[in-house]
Amino acid sequence: MIGEVRQAMLLQRLRYGAAQVSHLDAWRWATEGGARVLGRTDIGKLAGGQQADLALFKLDELRFSGSHEPLAALLLCGAQRADWVMVNGQWTVEEGAIPGLDLEQLMADHWQAARRLAAP
Repeated sequence: MIGEVRQAMLLQRLRYGAAQVSHLDAWRWATEGGARVLGRTDIGKLAGGQQADLALFKLDELRFSGSHEPLAALLLCGAQRADWVMVNGQWTVEEGAIPGLDLEQLMADHWQAARRLAAP
């Protein structure tokens, strides 16, 4: 999703210029704007009475070191996956992994399904 927000920001910067379109504009489009498009009033901002959906990122990697501001870093420096994700108040990703997911089994199942699809 962050990649899509980044793409929207960059496309608008091509049209209107970087001075006219900030990373904060892009985040507003993605959060409040996304909620408005869906007709939802319970999502889109951090406030009391809103759904507890969060994505948290560690910014202590080299690729983020040149950023002047954390929200800009997420869009401009290549945040690929969240380290912690909460959906409706429940943690669904912890330290970059889905709790209880057997990743090796999932990959084996995926490989088998892909092999069946590619079979003549």
